[in-house]
Amino acid sequence: MLVVVVTGQYRFSLRSPDPTPHMPFNLQSTSEITVKKTFAALALATALIPFASAQAETISFSDSQAMKSTNWSETLSFGMFDTTLGTLNSIRFDLTGLIQGSGRAESEDSAPTTVTLQLGSDLTLTRPDGSVLVITNPVFSREFQFTAHDGSVDFGGTSGGTTGTVNANGSDFFLSSSSADFALFSALGGGDISLGLAALGTSTAIGAGNIIYGFNTAAAGNVTVTYDYTPFAEVPEPASMALIVGGLGLLGLSRRRIGNKA
Repeated sequence: MLVVVVTGQYRFSLRSPDPTPHMPFNLQSTSEITVKKTFAALALATALIPFASAQAETISFSDSQAMKSTNWSETLSFGMFDTTLGTLNSIRFDLTGLIQGSGRAESEDSAPTTVTLQLGSDLTLTRPDGSVLVITNPVFSREFQFTAHDGSVDFGGTSGGTTGTVNANGSDFFLSSSSADFALFSALGGGDISLGLAALGTSTAIGAGNIIYGFNTAAAGNVTVTYDYTPFAEVPEPASMALIVGGLGLLGLSRRRIGNKA
C-alpha cells in the first residue's frame, strides 16, 4: 500500500510492507529556504526605503504678551512654514488668555438686590490684514446679595462689596486647511510672519436698580502656531544602497553554491 504524506514544502512517499523507505521527494535544504526568505526580506526593505519618512510631522512656534492693563493691541512674531520640508496639511492656531483684576459695586436702591460682577476680556488673534483667526474670552464671575442702601458709598457694608484680586483663564483654537492661509504662512526657506493680538476689557455688573461699580483689569495672552506636514520622501544615501546591493549579491552567490552542491 502506498501512503503519501504532504507537510509544508515536504512530500514523503511510504510503501508498506517494504522495509526500505523512499527518500523525500523535492526536499529543500534549510539553508536554501533561509536564503530565499532573507533575499525576499532585503528586496522588500529596498522597495520601502523611499517611503520610510512619509508619516506626518509637526513643527510649532510660540509667542506671548505679558500681563498689562486692558485695553491693548500688540504684534507677535511667528516662524513661517519652510516649503522645502514637505507638503503642508494644516495650520493650527492655539490662543490662551488670562485676566487678572478686581471689581467693586455699591447698590443705592431702597430695596435689597442681587448684583453679579463679571471680570472679562476678549483676546483676539488676527492675520496681518486684520481678519480674525481665533478669539477667547476668559471670565470671572461673583454674585452678591446687597441690602437696601446703607447710606454710604464705600463699596462695603451691607449694600456694597468687592471681589478682591481674582483671575481667570480661557483658551480656544482654530484649525485651518485653507489654501490662502497655506500661501500666507509658507515660504521657501521659512521666514517670519507678524500677527496681531488684542485684549479688550468686557467687565460689567448685572443687577436691578441703581448700581455704582468699577473694575481694574489686566490681560495676558499666549499663542502657538503649529504646522502639520508630510515630509518629502528621502532618497536613500549611496552608501546605504551600495550596502543593500552588495548584500543581495552575496545572497545570490550563496544560493548558486547551494545549487551546485545539490
